[in-house]
Amino acid sequence: MSEIKSTRHQKILNITFIGVFAALSYIVLAVLFIPFANMYIHFGNLVVVLAALLVGGWQGGLAGSVGMGLFDMLNGHIDSAPKTFLLKFLIGLTVGIVFSLLSSRKKFPSTALLISGIISLLISASLLTYIIAHTGAYKGKSAILFPLFLVIGVLLIVFSVLKNKFSSKTASAIIAACAGMAVNLIGETLWKVVTYALAGSSLSAAFISAALGQASTLINAGIAIIGGVALFKALEKPFNKILSK
Repeated sequence: MSEIKSTRHQKILNITFIGVFAALSYIVLAVLFIPFANMYIHFGNLVVVLAALLVGGWQGGLAGSVGMGLFDMLNGHIDSAPKTFLLKFLIGLTVGIVFSLLSSRKKFPSTALLISGIISLLISASLLTYIIAHTGAYKGKSAILFPLFLVIGVLLIVFSVLKNKFSSKTASAIIAACAGMAVNLIGETLWKVVTYALAGSSLSAAFISAALGQASTLINAGIAIIGGVALFKALEKPFNKILSK
């Protein structure tokens, strides 16, 4: 009988948290949807990452899928709603699975952090090369992307080196958030490749255009990784108390 009550209680919690985070993801898109240099900066992915870390992968993914998908449907972006429903669910699911696997090992993932940091620094170096090669290019998107990847890369490497100063759970959360954002980046790129190809572009031209058009996706990914993990660390204990009742 107690098991039935426990299962029912867990279902109620899941439904409640999915509803709360779905509403929150909708609200942050509606209120904090910031146009900048032909891009749109938002905090919706941050909510998905936070929900997946706090509550669970499929719960966070479903919350983001519902909240951000409804925003698209009700605000003139119905053509992109199917992509949003799918990708936001995959973000949450990926973050939840990776976080669960890494945190259960209770071993600090220094190698994964180091590799992720090096990749981020290489991207930053590529952007800097582009800026140097094109006089006056350091503005708009490039003005944000270069320092963003530089900061993320340095932070990841610092986390990997100073493993005695940070918990394995924090490192696992960072890697999980990065994995979720990588899935989102791949999905957004493939969506644009298909869109451009259907419009008549060759496959190579469609891929190049799609890859170069991911500036806002990358910026939003950085916001989601840094902000999502920071909020997770701040809210983890209160949520654990709620979930344990």
